[in-house]
Amino acid sequence: MKIILLNDKQRKAIINMVKPTKRDYFSYQNLNLLTAVYDEEKNVCLTVTRFMSSAITRMDSHYDEYSYALLTPLGCFSVSCTESAGKYSDIFSPLPLFISGKKISEMIEYYHGSFSERRALEKEAVKDIDTGNSGFTEWYLEKNYFKKRRN
Repeated sequence: MKIILLNDKQRKAIINMVKPTKRDYFSYQNLNLLTAVYDEEKNVCLTVTRFMSSAITRMDSHYDEYSYALLTPLGCFSVSCTESAGKYSDIFSPLPLFISGKKISEMIEYYHGSFSERRALEKEAVKDIDTGNSGFTEWYLEKNYFKKRRN
């Protein structure tokens, strides 16, 4: 596995699955349209689309909730899980005959364990882009998605 930069085709697939709206900042607040974990063996990518802290939900569950985009040769699928004390659970594969829940779990762990690597790649990728006061995802959505949809 390795960290890669997403291309426009992959970004569009993720956006079509997530369907963020300009009026709802939470619909894209944690969406990563820049980097992903790539597994060469399965030819799949995984990146985070949503994060909800247990402190925000106040459900007394002590679990944070994550959602991810799983880009496969068969399409883009949503995967979710819960996390507590660095342990990820409740992971189910949308395509169990193609990719196992265990492999997705490994990808999720790799994604979170590669924070420094992702940040370094992200900084290098955006060094020549003027995103203003926005992060890459917000800038990208404004430039390529929100203006076309008027939401």
